[in-house]
Amino acid sequence: RHLSPCISLITYHVRPRQILASVSSIEGGPASPSPSPSGWCNHRCRRSYGTKTRIELIPPSPTSQTSKPSPIAPYLRSSLTGIYDPATNPNNVEFCLSFLGTSSGSPTMHRNASSTALRLGGMTFLFDCAEGTSRQLLFCRIGLSSISKLFVSHLHGDHVYGLVPLLLSIQVAAKLAKQAKEENRMKWKRRSPTMVENRPTLEIYGPPGLYNYIAMNLALSCAKLNYLNVVVTELVGGKEERGQTNNSAVGLGNGRRGRRNVFLSHYPEVETGLLKRRFLEMNKEEKTWIISSPQPIDEKLIESDMLIQQNGFRELPNEVFSGFDRRLFIKAAELDHLNGVQTFGYTVEELAPPGNIDAEKAKSLGLQPSKKYSLLKCGIPVTNDDESAIIEPSQVLTQTFRARKFAFLADHRLVPPPMAQLCANSDVLIHEATLSIKDGIDKVKIRGHSTAYNAGMAGKKFGCKVVVLNHFAGTSSNQENVDEIVQEARDGNEGASQIVASYDFMELWVPRGGFEFDSHTPIEPDGEDSTKDGDDVVASRLVPDDKINC
Repeated sequence: RHLSPCISLITYHVRPRQILASVSSIEGGPASPSPSPSGWCNHRCRRSYGTKTRIELIPPSPTSQTSKPSPIAPYLRSSLTGIYDPATNPNNVEFCLSFLGTSSGSPTMHRNASSTALRLGGMTFLFDCAEGTSRQLLFCRIGLSSISKLFVSHLHGDHVYGLVPLLLSIQVAAKLAKQAKEENRMKWKRRSPTMVENRPTLEIYGPPGLYNYIAMNLALSCAKLNYLNVVVTELVGGKEERGQTNNSAVGLGNGRRGRRNVFLSHYPEVETGLLKRRFLEMNKEEKTWIISSPQPIDEKLIESDMLIQQNGFRELPNEVFSGFDRRLFIKAAELDHLNGVQTFGYTVEELAPPGNIDAEKAKSLGLQPSKKYSLLKCGIPVTNDDESAIIEPSQVLTQTFRARKFAFLADHRLVPPPMAQLCANSDVLIHEATLSIKDGIDKVKIRGHSTAYNAGMAGKKFGCKVVVLNHFAGTSSNQENVDEIVQEARDGNEGASQIVASYDFMELWVPRGGFEFDSHTPIEPDGEDSTKDGDDVVASRLVPDDKINC
């Protein structure tokens, strides 16, 4: 079928297909086989039904192949296991996004609810975890053991109902990996009696109440965390945080004293040893939460022994394939979703990757291979071996790379200024497109969701290279509706960014050095057309007046 113009040049698109097995008649007689695709054989069953799920790859339609190539097309590919197409550069996982669920509210036939993975060269970050995420991961090239951090935007069910099952799945995968490692050591007689067991740790970040949600689910479902360490860090101090003064707003005793606040209270009855609770305070100057801020790379850092790994090699913290040792800037800020529902957006930015050095040119300048090469790769000038001259990085580097940046905006009706500042100049902006501009401003205010037009406008205003539309409503089930949403986003973007409609199992990889698409000069980000009235943001400026009734 014809695909959306924004992804019409993807090599493959995916959709699930269920094949119903042939069924014997009620009387027990033989059944005629049901039709099935080539290469499939039906399983004859008696007095029972059998189903089998297959992921089918759909090549682009002939009409899309003759259209003008899109600049973003070479960076889109399938994330399915077993699909290897050299043209899509499948081995490049330095900085790529895998979409596990792209629907809003409840899943549909072809879209699971919200979940997005950021693959970072051996390490994976997961953003939101809706119901069914564990099953979606089974189809992808994402190992459960590679997931090290999980970021929750808010506590609505379509963003957290798959969280506890995923924790238990990661724990099982970790146990199996440990068992396989021990069997391998026994086979080759490499087991050491003094070997120290390092249990894996999963870090989870989100709004207050996240720890209680996980702990209560584990306790009431009689599930145990007996191998995986889970550290839940709650981002506290925000404007929408539900404290004791807001009990009446959430129906906790109508403001009467003595009632517990379920989001911030401590319940010893549901505690478990390997589930830890931490708190992260807001940076009051920037009104953001700094989750990770690596040490700048300088001569002192490189000369120290901090970079020596277990294998004895020295790796810079900005190496793209450092795995769990890779250091990144991770920040969060609040979004305006619904009153009383604290919602966060996140940004992930890497340290600028090291450049490529011309070793022969460096030797000709009197610098033999040493730790100083690492400094030059990171843009730091050094002296030659006899300290008679200073060598600038521009003299020996053949190629340099800027840092890549990713911004994730979950459900919201507008973006406050602190979050807008974090999104500025991102390579990829994931923005919801739940509503259309045709729905009008009243629906935006009531439902707390944004429009595709605002998604395009945000990409232009924040100076983003690519805007990925996500969190589609159930009404966007057919391709014609998706095409309209994409066009609406393009109208708001005015050609400043590449617009992409996300699909389940679609993957977008960002090349080293980021995207170099032409875009307009970004306007100073101060939120999505927001106007401050004291501490309140006027939501009526979300949609241009001349577009409300179109």
